Amino acid sequence: MIAGWLAVTTVSGANADEASDRKTEAELARMAAQVQALKADTAALKGSVATTAERIEARQQFLDALLTGRARGNDLAGLLPRSTGKVSADAAATAGVLAPFAALEQKQLALVDKASATAETRLRDAEALIGRLGLNPNRFIAQSAGRFTRTGLGGPFIPANEDGNNGADPRFAELFVNWQRVEQLEGAMASLPAFVPARSYTLTSGFGFRYDPFHGRGAQHAGLDLAGSHGEPIMAAAAGRVVRAGPFGAYGNAVDIDHGRGIMTRYAHMSSIRVSVGDKVEMGDRIGGMGSTGRSTGTHLHYEVRIDGQPVNPRPFVEASNYLLAFKKDAAGPSLASAQ
Repeated sequence: MIAGWLAVTTVSGANADEASDRKTEAELARMAAQVQALKADTAALKGSVATTAERIEARQQFLDALLTGRARGNDLAGLLPRSTGKVSADAAATAGVLAPFAALEQKQLALVDKASATAETRLRDAEALIGRLGLNPNRFIAQSAGRFTRTGLGGPFIPANEDGNNGADPRFAELFVNWQRVEQLEGAMASLPAFVPARSYTLTSGFGFRYDPFHGRGAQHAGLDLAGSHGEPIMAAAAGRVVRAGPFGAYGNAVDIDHGRGIMTRYAHMSSIRVSVGDKVEMGDRIGGMGSTGRSTGTHLHYEVRIDGQPVNPRPFVEASNYLLAFKKDAAGPSLASAQ
């Protein structure tokens, strides 16, 4: 009986030990799995932190270049941050590892929203000012050079990647496009005659219908007559290239300046000319002196603004001169200060 009991006890003990071993092995397996899971979590955590840091750094480089004007056009497009998708990092967020990154990212996105609003405001202001001159803003955007021009385009439609913009971060891509529109329109506005060509003058004849000063019959007047003293300095109304400088029939001594985008100004009846054909002039540069050459009854400047070869009323440009000059004085595109 003792031997039997010992045998049973031994078997039972062996079975118990085997069960305990199996339980231990199972626990060890679970622990090993947890360790592997932790290692995997750690690897994911490192990847998430690295990805977040790279994303924030790319965004910061783009914002710095955009808001300081250090890069524009294609150079700026090359800095567009990529869309990395949402990386799962709940454990890291809970642990607070990504908290500083999240705070910085929120600041960046707030700056993007502010910059976008600023760009939209400047765009509306530019459109309103151009509209005040009787011009269509779309005309200038359509003729602006650059990747966003809408003239001379075609070909079959091929859908872009689902994420669009070659994988660019959507909010930053939208800001980039808005910024480009502002730069295009404000760049086009640089060709608008914003400088009154004479300092001291009296308006003696307006644009449009008038009675001819020589024979009294009705006639069309293509510009403004600004009367002043002989030799009164005449200045370029906008930057451009001189395409005429010399006698020009009834205009007398005349200067034509091409400002680009189909805009030209003409200065006639001058007593002297200080520029030559091909010269590049800046807004406000002196191009000659007021006189009475050609078909003229007295010393004055005949001033014309022509768009696509057709004369338009220069008076709105003269009257809006202060607004145009103030607008041009500001940096092209929303500034860093206005976006912060």
